[in-house]
Amino acid sequence: MRLPHLIAACCLAAVTHALPAAAYPDKPVNVVVGFAPGGTNDILARLVSSELEKRLGQPFIVENKPGANSMISANYVKAAPNDGYTLLVISSGGLTVNPAVYKPGRLTYDPVKDFTPIALLAKFPLVITTGPKLKDVKSVAELIALQKSQKMPLTHGVATSTFQLAAELMATMAGVDFTHVPYRGSGPVVVDLTGGQIDLAFLDSAAVIPSVNAGRLHALAVTTIERSPVLPDVPTVAESGLAGYDVPIWSALVAPAGTPPEVVRTLNAALADILKQPEIKERYQQLGMDTGSADGEVLGRAISTDIERWTKVARDAGIQLE
Repeated sequence: MRLPHLIAACCLAAVTHALPAAAYPDKPVNVVVGFAPGGTNDILARLVSSELEKRLGQPFIVENKPGANSMISANYVKAAPNDGYTLLVISSGGLTVNPAVYKPGRLTYDPVKDFTPIALLAKFPLVITTGPKLKDVKSVAELIALQKSQKMPLTHGVATSTFQLAAELMATMAGVDFTHVPYRGSGPVVVDLTGGQIDLAFLDSAAVIPSVNAGRLHALAVTTIERSPVLPDVPTVAESGLAGYDVPIWSALVAPAGTPPEVVRTLNAALADILKQPEIKERYQQLGMDTGSADGEVLGRAISTDIERWTKVARDAGIQLE
């Protein structure tokens, strides 16, 4: 290379090296949800994505990849580039129940090693819900009595492994049986429950509250140890005769393992601002949820603690999925 050309090339390289890296995000971000539209994770993803767009100046596009108790979406995000442009909104079930209930080797991702925790988006109860098929059942006690009086188990709509484990835990404590019918998300469960195709469902509060308030479905109990502020007249399962029953649920935002710390910090800061806004808290309350924490370390601890908890529950209840 001639000297003038060499000097020019070196100068260009120096200038290029001196240019700062583009601030994240500088292009659209894909937010993957492991459930069909209409459930809590989908609702949260769309709410949070809209708010992130306002603060970070790029589209946050929600993409639904339902199926296999969140495994399809989790595997998709696990394999994505760890540059912050593919995120995953996932339930506590996908991160902490799946490792507890699936046989060794069946789960194709590691909730701790394969993802970078970003934020715990929300916490909420499940609602034990019946439709027109069981229109005369008004309480958990009546539900248990009905199951014990008939030969066939009641059909239970299952949107996630968490919901199945919550139902199985209650069934074990009450001495009854449910026939679990799998679905790709809470939205389709609500449709079939309202239409009388199934008997009951354990459903996330955000997905079921509109139908309960409209009188299309009936809420028998909530699965947390305390009543839900948005359903104050609905008792807890513990109050309904099964002392000690307590199954809280949460949803989180994670990214592929190795996502740069500066990307995580940018998302943490934006989410911290989002979760403290009064209008966001009010929207959460309308959906029967509490705001979470925009701290990845808090989420990381929740994942580890809940895996240990659910593993014991699954073992004690004899639950193992193929």
